[in-house]
Amino acid sequence: MISTASDTTTSRPASPRSSHRRKSVLIVGAGPGGLAAAMMLAKAGLDVHVVERLPHVGGRCSAIEERGFRFDLGPTFFLYPKVLERIFKLVGRDLRTEVPMVRLDPQYRIAFGGGGELNCTPDVAKLEAEVAKLSPADAPNVKRFLDDNRVKMEKFRPCLERPFSGWKDIVRWQLMKLFPTLKPWRSLDSELGRYFKDERVRLAFSFQSKYLGMSPFNCPSLFSILSFLEYEYGVWHPYGGCSAVSEGMGRVAREMGVRFSLGEEVKEVLFDGRKAVGVRTQTGEHRADALVINADFAHAMTKLVPDALRRKWTDAKIAKKKFS
Repeated sequence: MISTASDTTTSRPASPRSSHRRKSVLIVGAGPGGLAAAMMLAKAGLDVHVVERLPHVGGRCSAIEERGFRFDLGPTFFLYPKVLERIFKLVGRDLRTEVPMVRLDPQYRIAFGGGGELNCTPDVAKLEAEVAKLSPADAPNVKRFLDDNRVKMEKFRPCLERPFSGWKDIVRWQLMKLFPTLKPWRSLDSELGRYFKDERVRLAFSFQSKYLGMSPFNCPSLFSILSFLEYEYGVWHPYGGCSAVSEGMGRVAREMGVRFSLGEEVKEVLFDGRKAVGVRTQTGEHRADALVINADFAHAMTKLVPDALRRKWTDAKIAKKKFS
């Protein structure tokens, strides 16, 4: 999410005894990020209005239905539920009650072109037996891999939960002292070579880097935590598909008083000087004290915000960037 307004986004709601109106916030985009923002801001007492281009919530995490079938448009399984559990808990709800889901076992089955298959189960003993079918020498290292990455994850968690807004955040001592653990100079495949000699086993623990649009042969070794997360916290199927997560968030947000304008595409962000004060859609204008844009950064900046107002992220600079 990109905030384009002033610090009013985090202002406390007015006291009930005050004659001032509630602070208002306008959110562009009803994807999971926009829905999470809506829930949190509504809980904080703000008047929240969400404007969404599509006729339904969810963005890329939504679905289409045809002839009794339902297809997720984006993700088809769910990882690391702790993040959503925390969001729902902070607004006084329970994720599993609002969005029932089941942990998959096996998580998936991998068939290798060179022969063999692997039933990837979170049961470590069974996983070791599965790996032994491909490479008996690698099986004893499964637990060591999981144990080492559990330590790596816990050490790196504080950094994962902090914003990285510039190069100074990257050279922060908190991160630099983790370099011996993270080994950023080593590729993911190279890191996995410390545990598994069979390339099929390494592939089974590294294909998750494709979630990031990266190859395991040049992806930093830090991202061995991705496969660890699957085995530690599970691969989950929300009943109704991953779109059910978005729909559950939208339902909770509405119950909290959030207003939605669906099927309205934002054409322009409105400014008073350099402060964003609202948006223009095909049906008119919406204004608020603060604005949150939950859309692709490059698209939102170049299509919605005039180039002259962007001192840092100009059209020319964005055009030079590569995207995963």
